Amino acid sequence: MIRALEYCMENPSTVLERVPDDFETIKTELLNRKRKDIARYFGFDPESLHALERISEKALIAGHHVSFRTLYSFSDYRKVFRHLPSLNVFLFEFLLCAYRKGWNGKWDMPLLSDIASRFPDENRGETEPVTVFSIYDELKRRTPERKISSLEALYRAEKERVARISEKGFTGTDQSYPPPPAESRGWMIPIETRRELFLESVSQHNCVFDYDVDIMEGKYYIYRIYLPERCTLSLFQINGDWYMDQVAGAFNREVGFETRKRIETWRMQNGIFSFGDVFRLGIPPAWVYNR
Repeated sequence: MIRALEYCMENPSTVLERVPDDFETIKTELLNRKRKDIARYFGFDPESLHALERISEKALIAGHHVSFRTLYSFSDYRKVFRHLPSLNVFLFEFLLCAYRKGWNGKWDMPLLSDIASRFPDENRGETEPVTVFSIYDELKRRTPERKISSLEALYRAEKERVARISEKGFTGTDQSYPPPPAESRGWMIPIETRRELFLESVSQHNCVFDYDVDIMEGKYYIYRIYLPERCTLSLFQINGDWYMDQVAGAFNREVGFETRKRIETWRMQNGIFSFGDVFRLGIPPAWVYNR
């Protein structure tokens, strides 16, 4: 028996909208059926069996069998599931970020394979899937033809883009951006013009100037943070809701605990959502699709 299907039979409420009163009888009957029939009963594509076998135990406990069922219906994600040797929590969170942000690019399978093997469930480290996807999304939107084979290659490509932005210099007319989703504080200031955004990109050695058009269209917003440390905060908007995208210091280095704590307090006070919190708090992944 495939572990994912076994898990569904043990925990039917995680995958069925309503568990039938006679589910124990149905369960006994299912045990005598083919695996494809069991998969079909729980809403999985019968052709997804080999991929279902590769979902990790922790990913099942986190509810990502539901993520798998939804994402597998899209050809771009189906290819990912069919080709990767393991489907763990980090990978699912990375893919859910892509789904929620409407990703429709072509995946670099070597990168996804590297991510899946680099962040196993038992040793994830401090790297956030949201941050990794944000960098990848930035790069592929601007240079979709570039091939990325690993996490190191992704970081190198980002540094090259930062260098090109700095060398090119500010071009065009300076314009004001739409009002920010939250007003400034003494320790954080919304970046309100194109020139300010360019200067932030150059001074912090990051690629935020790539979001110039998105900010102008109200899809994105950038804040300059001064305390407890100098860094840059980015937000993105979906269906009227604002979400935390990334917070990073110069050269996209990780920020300290006190900085994250202050931003977290500000975020909650201003109604800003966070994918990372959804995953960490154990909220079922179906939230991502239903929001």
